[in-house]
Amino acid sequence: MQFRHPYHPYFGQAQLPANQTGYPIQGLEPYGTYPLKRTDQSVPMGHQQEMGHTHGHGGATTCVDGHTHLHPGVTGTPIQTENGHVHKIYGYTTFDDGHIHSYEAYTSPPIQLPNGFHTHYAEIRTTENGGHTHIIKGFTEPSKS
Repeated sequence: MQFRHPYHPYFGQAQLPANQTGYPIQGLEPYGTYPLKRTDQSVPMGHQQEMGHTHGHGGATTCVDGHTHLHPGVTGTPIQTENGHVHKIYGYTTFDDGHIHSYEAYTSPPIQLPNGFHTHYAEIRTTENGGHTHIIKGFTEPSKS
């Protein structure tokens, strides 16, 4: 599938690897799933981070019950897996319609872009609040590793 990066049209289209739509965190209902295989199984999930780059992310959730939320944030540092590094992506949405939502997941492995940059894709279902959830999906800001 071809996706155009929503924030940097300069980078053009990137090829999203098949079946790599998101890495759900245990306890949150995932919208898309893909098995996260760490290179070191002795380290608990979320603790095997290395120093390194991060990615900005932001945008709007899907519209549910007549409103959307924004989700500005920065990913965690890289976590090495068998398929390349991923990032933990988590945070809180903006306060809209009298409530907020939280979200937590892992990005896809890196998607290469021109000039040594890469991005990641994530598709996340927020926690339920106000009787509903929202979907967050899109690419992180490009970064060099």
